[in-house]
Amino acid sequence: MKQGDGSREKMFLTTKRLTTLEATCLVAGAGIGGGVMATPYLAQRAGLVSTIIIAVIAYAVTLILHIMVAELSVRTNYSSELLTIFSKHLFQGKKPLQIGFYALMAITLVCNLAAYITGSGEILSQLISISLVAGKIVFFVLAAAVVFFGLKKVAINEVFTIIIMLLFLLIMAALSFIKPGHIPFAESGLVPVLAVYGMVMFSLSSLFAIPQAASGLAHSRKKLIQAVVFGLLINLTVIVIITVCVLYSSETITEVAIVGWAKTLGPIVNVLGSLFIFLAMLGTFWSISLQLCDMTGAFFKTGHKLSWLMGTLPCFIVALLPMASFLDLMQIAGGATAVIVALMVVPAYKSSIRAESHGDILLGKIGKNKTIAYVVMLMYILMAIASFL
Repeated sequence: MKQGDGSREKMFLTTKRLTTLEATCLVAGAGIGGGVMATPYLAQRAGLVSTIIIAVIAYAVTLILHIMVAELSVRTNYSSELLTIFSKHLFQGKKPLQIGFYALMAITLVCNLAAYITGSGEILSQLISISLVAGKIVFFVLAAAVVFFGLKKVAINEVFTIIIMLLFLLIMAALSFIKPGHIPFAESGLVPVLAVYGMVMFSLSSLFAIPQAASGLAHSRKKLIQAVVFGLLINLTVIVIITVCVLYSSETITEVAIVGWAKTLGPIVNVLGSLFIFLAMLGTFWSISLQLCDMTGAFFKTGHKLSWLMGTLPCFIVALLPMASFLDLMQIAGGATAVIVALMVVPAYKSSIRAESHGDILLGKIGKNKTIAYVVMLMYILMAIASFL
């Protein structure tokens, strides 16, 4: 090793090292997206009590799955991207499967990111009176610039956005209960319940941020578990608060909840709600885009700048095409992500703990229970089905 290499390596590791708060907000920020504003519309048909029960069940399933992903990262030298993780634990030495996985993930993530560019562009065009294309460009530049500087900068920015979003949410929640309202009664049926389940599962998903959090918290397994638990708990809390407030206060519950919510409560909620969604999409974009950039770099073995360009530019191009609405792209991304998770994460996890049975497991005894592993897989397959209802 040349003189100075050790100090450079130490500096590199330090720049990737995250605090528990940063990792928690990274997990939370990756999950809070456009789906939180779609849940109340579905919840009005399923009923509030059913929705809360579904949300708790979804949290439990999601938590187990996400800790499984954290375990996979730990057992892959704390890799921050999924391609390397699955290459080791699921299809090692099978190049066609690696190519297929990357292609599927790239399509899924590009659609997902394009959805956030489109949705955020619409918000900016309305808030500051610019064209839709200009709104998309502004959002993309702001989002992609942070991703360029890597994991640490993304995590730091996630902390600020989460704090601001929670502040906005508290103000909107307070305004929702100033005037008398009511929770509409609904007779739950199988289809409405499944639809809510699919959307809540999608809204809770922070899959792509988990390896990033694990990479940044390689110095502490305990802090990694805490980041996953509390990051997902923030997401659950946001979903429940928004759903309760919208159901209670909105005269008309619209497909995108902020529309009817703002119409009832006025321009303050309209502005704060729009900014909340914008920041939510920004945070999700950072994590997903960083994951795509890292996987692209690992797949093509390219340098940072080229992998960043290859991981960000395609989604911007898709967002400019007149091919699908925001909700259509969300549905495609949600269904595809569910299939990937259900069919790959659980088998990879089982393979990893079978191959390396020694050492502690993050999930403890639960992590070695085959029945729980199969239930988690089935619940994600159910999510994939529900996302198309």
